[in-house]
Amino acid sequence: MTEASPAGGRSSGRSRWFHENSADTRAPGGPAARVYEVAFSRVWDQLLKYVGRRWWWTLAHRDEDLGLISVRCVLPLLRWADDLTIWVALDANGLTRVEAFSRARRRDFDLGMNRRRIGRMLRSLDRALGPRARLPESVPGADAWDAPGER
Repeated sequence: MTEASPAGGRSSGRSRWFHENSADTRAPGGPAARVYEVAFSRVWDQLLKYVGRRWWWTLAHRDEDLGLISVRCVLPLLRWADDLTIWVALDANGLTRVEAFSRARRRDFDLGMNRRRIGRMLRSLDRALGPRARLPESVPGADAWDAPGER
């Protein structure tokens, strides 16, 4: 079976899976971060509930004062381990912002799993908080908060 050219879009997406081993909401082209018009504590609690419900996920560290959640995620079939870091904080406008970074531990590729993991988590958070809680990224000052960690 031959694949379409990169101009067709098929092979470029698949080949990315073999060249990337992480996903970051803070990176250009990464999954979209979230900004909510909801209290920090409600977003924090929903994220911890989501992490707790995931089979094969282990909460490694949480610090509500820093707004930091660290999780070890295992892909059951292949036993691949990934690290997921979630930051929750108030931005300059008092809105709750969620950023995430997921990286494969011991391999140079992730088969797109880290991007999908972050996307699923954020979509679940959107549903849990309700349709009117999420604000578009184009909110003035929404980028005023910088999550800790590498850029």
